[in-house]
Amino acid sequence: MNIGQVASPNAPTTTNEFGGSQSDIPVRFDLVDAKAMFAMAGVLDHGARKYGENNWRAITIDEHLNHLIMHAYAYLSGDRTDEHLSHILCRAMFAQGIESQGGPIARD
Repeated sequence: MNIGQVASPNAPTTTNEFGGSQSDIPVRFDLVDAKAMFAMAGVLDHGARKYGENNWRAITIDEHLNHLIMHAYAYLSGDRTDEHLSHILCRAMFAQGIESQGGPIARD
């Protein structure tokens, strides 16, 4: 599902039990874990300070996935010296963001 299917000025409307009308949201943002998003935002802030804001957009999906896998294996091996799960969330978001924007996809 893309953003235009969720947030559109032409989105269908819905009316609640109190008579209030608004745009219908066909996805469940209320199911996103807030604490996980805070942890991910901390990693994003650190990365922006270290590498520059939005630097991730110039990295290929393959590279993001390689780092994601590294963090998964590090966590699974018992390493707790880094916020591996938060890094996994970031790298997955980066890969999805790159794909949805048609950015750098693979190394040749």
